[in-house]
Amino acid sequence: MLWIIVLLLLLILADVVRLHKKIDKLTKFLKPELPPSNEEIEKMLTSEDHSL
Repeated sequence: MLWIIVLLLLLILADVVRLHKKIDKLTKFLKPELPPSNEEIEKMLTSEDHSL
């Protein structure tokens, strides 16, 4: 009986992971990220990184 519960939980987990991947794809399709502009790239390259 316990193995049936474990199997069902694993199937639910696999389904949740699949659904999460589909939602991520849909989000990227609906709101694509714009590439950084040249000014933003220059700002990132010239700024000092103080984090370790």
